[in-house]
Amino acid sequence: MNDASLDRTKELFRRIARQALTPSPKLTVSEWADEHRRLSSEASAEAGRWRTSRAEYQREIMDAINDPYVEDIVIMASAQVGKSEIVLNGLGYYIHYDPSPILLIQPTEAKAKDFSKERVAPMIRDSPALSERVGGFRSKDSSNTILFKSFPGGFIALGGANAPAGLAARPIRVVLADEIDRFPVSAGEEGDPLDLAEKRTTAFYNRKKIKVSTPTVKGASRIEMEFNLSTKEYYNLPCPRCGEYQPLRWEQIDFESECHRCEHCGFLSDEFDWKNQQGKWVATAESKMRGFHLNELLSPFRRWGEIIADFKKAKRKGTEALKVFKNTSLGETWEEEGTALDEETLVRRQEDYDAEVPEGVKILTAAVDVQDDRFEIEVVGWGVDKESWGIQYHVIHGDLNTPGPWAQLDEFLLKRFEKEDGRKFGIACTLMDSGGHFTQEVYKFTKPRLSRGVYAIKGESSQMSEYTPLIAGYSKPKPIEAVLVKLGVNEGKVYVMSALQVEDPGPNYCHFPRGKGYSAQYFRTLTAERLETVFIGGIPKQRWKQIRARNEGFDLRVYNAAALEILNPDLEKEYQVDHTRVRKRRRRRR
Repeated sequence: MNDASLDRTKELFRRIARQALTPSPKLTVSEWADEHRRLSSEASAEAGRWRTSRAEYQREIMDAINDPYVEDIVIMASAQVGKSEIVLNGLGYYIHYDPSPILLIQPTEAKAKDFSKERVAPMIRDSPALSERVGGFRSKDSSNTILFKSFPGGFIALGGANAPAGLAARPIRVVLADEIDRFPVSAGEEGDPLDLAEKRTTAFYNRKKIKVSTPTVKGASRIEMEFNLSTKEYYNLPCPRCGEYQPLRWEQIDFESECHRCEHCGFLSDEFDWKNQQGKWVATAESKMRGFHLNELLSPFRRWGEIIADFKKAKRKGTEALKVFKNTSLGETWEEEGTALDEETLVRRQEDYDAEVPEGVKILTAAVDVQDDRFEIEVVGWGVDKESWGIQYHVIHGDLNTPGPWAQLDEFLLKRFEKEDGRKFGIACTLMDSGGHFTQEVYKFTKPRLSRGVYAIKGESSQMSEYTPLIAGYSKPKPIEAVLVKLGVNEGKVYVMSALQVEDPGPNYCHFPRGKGYSAQYFRTLTAERLETVFIGGIPKQRWKQIRARNEGFDLRVYNAAALEILNPDLEKEYQVDHTRVRKRRRRRR
């Protein structure tokens, strides 16, 4: 090798050494995301390179993660504002740039697996800076499973807030807690899952705890409690007209023009003028915890006209839809402490029908409540968008240990109800309570009538913080093996409460006839429960409280709503059921 070649070789090695010894440039989380994050096509409508400038309000939230003086970061946000992307960018930053042991918690282990497969894995796959580091990403490897992924200097463990084993295993520097308002009150018998996770960070002086959620109910919302302990920051934009900074507030939106009114000069500016301004985060409280609030009015992915249309639709549907709107569009808690129904308002709603079955009715359902000395039955008609009409409330008294009342019940459920033009409707589905003292008798009654849509039911109680669908499952209890439908009664009660509060005829509105068994006593039993927040061991929990001795009217409405759910009919069509013909044919065959 000649001298020139030797010199070139030495210079090459010096450059390699300088590059190896030169520390990486100091990046914030937002800068890291702009340089290294790639959005995946199956998880984003805008696949490709991440751009923080697309939603500039995210920048300071992400960069707060880099502040050595901030340990807790709280994000109380609506949907469609990128809160999950903020979590993912923080995760990617730690994997690539600041390796650490990380715990990412979802409300349940099933949701943690879904999040891993649908969000984390695509991000790692499509971001080269991450796929190079996560162990065994392209092959089956014990260091890379759905709920555990290792990388040089750290790992990420994903878990569910309902699985205590995953929350108390090893020291963790970074906790990413997503949708904390959906966390159970306790992880098994171990206690509050968020507390369990936070305790795992005590070994690290540079720990980070990032808590994110859409809020739920005031007084029971974890994210609101955390936010109230924080700096309570809101993203302020300058008025396009006068330049005064302010947050975008729903109450300042003008529906007709789809503009936001300035709280200082009163001028209306459209969303494009507002969103083109350079905003800033403004704290409204002093705290070591940084807290950020976001609503959909800021989102680049939602137009104000769409949000206004969603609100109008929710208002037509009733209280429950408005609750969802306030939580998921405005990022605010819903206040329903002591939510109850006014019986006098419902009594005044009674009206005279033109016939047994009003013209808007498309199908009939029935519900049967079994008491020790009587059956209480309600028949309900359903129309388009679940508008409902009470058809008849009927009570059959008698000794249920004798066949008489059961025969009367059978005859009543075969009754056909008539419209003004003579069209007759039978009951398409009947749900019958089996939870009292006549469980086996109910099974014996319903089993041979299954072809008529007569089912036994049993309520499945659960905490209000845990979602159980209205139709929670089916079984065939021995020895009779009648079909038993399990009901999520909390979900049903919330629906009925919401529907009864709809004020104008249309979607979900409840009509009541004058007479037909709808007495003052009926309306007292219909309004016999209210939803309230109670504190148990210092933890807020919601529960239904019965405020009157009898609540048959409320229960029967829930059962009728469940019957409609089982049928799942096209409510644009009519269903003129006639079970009497089926019974006559069977008698002739015998």
